[in-house]
Amino acid sequence: MTTKELIKELQQLSPDTRIIIRAYEGGYNDILSLIPMMIIPHPGRKADYYGEFTIAQTEKERIDATRAVELFGENTQAER
Repeated sequence: MTTKELIKELQQLSPDTRIIIRAYEGGYNDILSLIPMMIIPHPGRKADYYGEFTIAQTEKERIDATRAVELFGENTQAER
């Protein structure tokens, strides 16, 4: 999803609608921050388990990487 596509979807919602992300083992969390990163398609079969993309870590990988933003959230009420 691109920024443009996300904005289009969000504009259809009430400004008071809470935006959440899926938690690790179920449930949902609030978004706490946006984390900019450069991503590339996950190589090999690992994509099945680890997700479609991975962070571009080398200069060579960054050449063809895509700019992305991760919506970060965590359970701030969890016991530590």
